[in-house]
Amino acid sequence: MSVGINDNISKIYQAQQTVRQTTSNQTAVANSFSAQNKKSEKLKKIGIGVCAALGVAASLAVLAKFDKSKSYTINPLKMFRGKLKDSYIFSTEYKTKEIVTIGSGSIIGGLIGGTVLGNKKDFKSKLREGIVQIANITFPIALVEALSSGGTALAEKTMPNWCNSKNVVKQAATKFPAAAGAMIGLLTGMYIGNKFSNKLNEKIFHKKENRPIAYTDFSAHVDDIGVAATFVAPNNFITKTISRLIPPALIVAGYETGIKKESV
Repeated sequence: MSVGINDNISKIYQAQQTVRQTTSNQTAVANSFSAQNKKSEKLKKIGIGVCAALGVAASLAVLAKFDKSKSYTINPLKMFRGKLKDSYIFSTEYKTKEIVTIGSGSIIGGLIGGTVLGNKKDFKSKLREGIVQIANITFPIALVEALSSGGTALAEKTMPNWCNSKNVVKQAATKFPAAAGAMIGLLTGMYIGNKFSNKLNEKIFHKKENRPIAYTDFSAHVDDIGVAATFVAPNNFITKTISRLIPPALIVAGYETGIKKESV
């Protein structure tokens, strides 16, 4: 009797061990699959980022090619032989035309990368995000440039003597209209751009999706700060440095477009 009970206990113990081993193996397989999935997603995101960067580079090449103020080379072999400060990316003034062109290139690059590397069912969501991103770039920069230049013109008209004064307070007063115009243009442009893109997406795709302003949207507004700074403090080292950050900052717009997925 005792032997039979011991045999049963032994069998139960072995069965428990088998279940534990099976569960452990299943967990290990699941963890391995999850790790592979994460690695695959990470590689896809890197690829989309590269595509967005290539879109920016292609836009810069087009702008450099058709720039009438100076003859720029877009030959990679010749590009790095001259002085870096004389290249298009380091010497041009980024205004609405340049920024919208670069932003469009980034978004197209990110869209292509996301379509090739991502899931086909997410294509429409990427298109919708692309519309949001281009509106997020276009409306604010257009208003920032218009209101900043308007503020500068207003100061020159109403405070001509102060504009040429060496007094710090008077100089600050002449810069205030341009700075205020830039801030109003940025906030108003972001709001209008967001509302416009949501309405446009609803009309085109027949899907009501109130896509809010995201924190990543602010990366596209380095350009607004750079343009506003050229009116507030032209030929300033800090102003020029901010302007050089515009092309890499606009890569984010293309990246966000490419990684967008259809919400369930």
